[in-house]
Amino acid sequence: MKNFPSIFNDVIGPVMRGPSSSHCAASLRIGRICRDLMDGDIKEVYIEFDPNGSLATTHKGQGSDMGLFGGLMGWEADDERLPNYLQAIDAAGIQIKIDIHPIGATHPNTYKVTLKNTKETRTVTAISTGGGMIEIIEIDGAPV
Repeated sequence: MKNFPSIFNDVIGPVMRGPSSSHCAASLRIGRICRDLMDGDIKEVYIEFDPNGSLATTHKGQGSDMGLFGGLMGWEADDERLPNYLQAIDAAGIQIKIDIHPIGATHPNTYKVTLKNTKETRTVTAISTGGGMIEIIEIDGAPV
């Protein structure tokens, strides 16, 4: 079933679980794109945040982890399972590593996500631009 643009999600702001649309809803959208890029087959995820960006200190408390992992699971932004994201990732057998180190980010809400399965490795660099909106900067080092 095709989802059509929504006045609430795409114009006013996302229908989502809080606390932050910039962190939770945007990260979920990034996670969904990463999942789609891997055709839903994800075994390992390596997430990098720049220490000079906001995500280095807020990724847990502002819901970035919850959103990103929910997106990797293919969930929607208002999914009731989101608070249990860690158990779901574990049950899916997805190994997660989060590292905070310089990645040359020019935006404070930069996500660098490397995904692996038995066939391929892909890297996505994306930013949360506010209000749940995102911009994909690079895929596998190629500007988008």
